[in-house]
Amino acid sequence: MLLDEPVTLPRLAVAKAWEWERIGPAHPVIGVVDLWVEDDAAARLDDLTRQVLAEPGFYNLRTNRVTGEFRDLLLAVANADAECYGWSADRHGRDRALLAVLTGRNAVLATVQDEQLTLTAIGANQLVRAVVSELPDFPAANIREFTVPKAEYDGGSSSESYDLDTSSDYTVTTPADQLRAVMGSRREAGHQLFVATRTGGHRVASMPLTAVDSLDHGRVLTYLRDSPNGHVDIVCGPGNPGYITGTLDNTLRLLRS
Repeated sequence: MLLDEPVTLPRLAVAKAWEWERIGPAHPVIGVVDLWVEDDAAARLDDLTRQVLAEPGFYNLRTNRVTGEFRDLLLAVANADAECYGWSADRHGRDRALLAVLTGRNAVLATVQDEQLTLTAIGANQLVRAVVSELPDFPAANIREFTVPKAEYDGGSSSESYDLDTSSDYTVTTPADQLRAVMGSRREAGHQLFVATRTGGHRVASMPLTAVDSLDHGRVLTYLRDSPNGHVDIVCGPGNPGYITGTLDNTLRLLRS
């Protein structure tokens, strides 16, 4: 198998291979070749890229071509029937990108941090779970799922003075005020998560599901959902792995239906 163990290499090298093989538009997690160099240095950069790709068996220096297995992997990423991906950024300026895609009967997890990309083989049924498990550890907010009409939330003002009500009847403040308390509080990090599938040959991605690591309240997951009356609601729930995984799985099922 191409990925018997995790492989780490520069993100730029994978983006270069994607460009050389004319795979198509780059996946947003992998990104494009965003480095400009003078012509005399470009050839040297390409040579170094080939050597980097050859080390894990992704490039054949004898034939001067990307290996068939690695090209198949890139094509699988570009044309995945199902995927889960996202970006994380914390208050210290550290960021990370994650992508899990189906590749035939298997799946691959790609993580990008500090311009280094790591590829890891995962189970085909672990797309969402693999991405969620890579989120940094953070305590989940002790709340139950609640819903706020988006129009009501947008019509108010944000304040950090509210206390998040963890009871079932929300007697302290309104749900809209509770949501404002979370979204206006100090954050350790934020994570935008997506799922995507292919319908009729076209890629269809979900709206972002946002996990917020509130220093005052814990991690919550928020996302938009159409209400039965034709309006848009904001859903907020506890940011524990089970809730996040279940919500992303349900979103992927809805995209596929």
